[in-house]
Amino acid sequence: MNELELLMRLRDEIPLTEARPAVESAVLAAIREPAVSGSARGPRAVNLARARLTAIAPLWRHRGLRTATAGALALAAGAAGVIGIAASRASAPGPQVIPWSGRPTLAWQNNGYPRLGRAQTEAQLVGYASRAAVLAPGRAPRAHEWVFIKSESAVSSAGWGGFLFGPPDERLIGLGWIRADWREYATGVTVPASLPPTQVVHGSLRVLPGPATPGGGFIFGGWKSISYSYLNALPTDPERLESVILAYNKPGAPRSATPDNVAIFNAIAALLQGQSEGVWIPPKLAATMYRVLQRLPGVHFESGTDLAGRTGLGLYMVIDGWYKQELVINPLTYTYMGEKSVAVTAHKSVATDGTRYIRKGQVLGWDALLELAIVQHPGQLP
Repeated sequence: MNELELLMRLRDEIPLTEARPAVESAVLAAIREPAVSGSARGPRAVNLARARLTAIAPLWRHRGLRTATAGALALAAGAAGVIGIAASRASAPGPQVIPWSGRPTLAWQNNGYPRLGRAQTEAQLVGYASRAAVLAPGRAPRAHEWVFIKSESAVSSAGWGGFLFGPPDERLIGLGWIRADWREYATGVTVPASLPPTQVVHGSLRVLPGPATPGGGFIFGGWKSISYSYLNALPTDPERLESVILAYNKPGAPRSATPDNVAIFNAIAALLQGQSEGVWIPPKLAATMYRVLQRLPGVHFESGTDLAGRTGLGLYMVIDGWYKQELVINPLTYTYMGEKSVAVTAHKSVATDGTRYIRKGQVLGWDALLELAIVQHPGQLP
């Protein structure tokens, strides 16, 4: 079974009603919370997608699932991720609400990255990223610091549930904050991408308890841990890194895939995309992952464009013979920009809620990571 079909089945197989009353109330409250600003509220899809971009997205992937092949969130699958974490913290105090104002769609400044040249090939990407990692090795966010995330996601007015059911005709920008030790996270800012960058949005943020450990104690995307110390200790030799990845993607594991090259690609994709949930990746590991992708059978290279319209380097694989997943890398900063999943052939997917027919060329998911930065408190912009 591929991950896209697994996500669709999870919608009915993990019902929200099995949660504890306190957990259920917390999830429903997050979904029902009004948008950050009445003036910034977009069409119906903005309200529906808030669960993905502001209330659930920072938590739902901790069971090792991801939106990579699915794009927009299947709500029940997202709620299941929240349940897995919140159930162990049901006695935690209620959310803290703090005022917030800012310009959510203001252009990304992209400061602090060494620029050694514009990478135009896979080899140049690996070379530049490796040299940049030596010049700016990065540092671990301190436990009291916060990771700020700004992302853009496509949604469809036709709906979604594991993937987009129609054209990606609406785009949303979400801001989020998660404490470096993963004990708290803050959400509450979601606006249409069409909001003018000069417009100030006024509202409030909800600071909620998070998992006690990075990844909530679950294997995240096939990785043993997503703590900075663990990621920073991983080998920089591509062959050895592949062995580490495969050790946690054995047959029968939650994220197992056959053949091995698909398992490796999926794990790397999940970790890169995990930055949209607050994962902080050491530059030397990113460079090693690019080197793995460069040599990995089935991975192709092309010019790619992310959801925000930025041109980058596309590294993609066609999975299960019917959908293409592309990772877009910034050619100047050598950092992850976003992903896009598209059906390359028509496909019939049979799940517990019925049969869906996916058209050739249908966009299944489309996301961009606009900014990732260390800040000192929730609500702060870099």
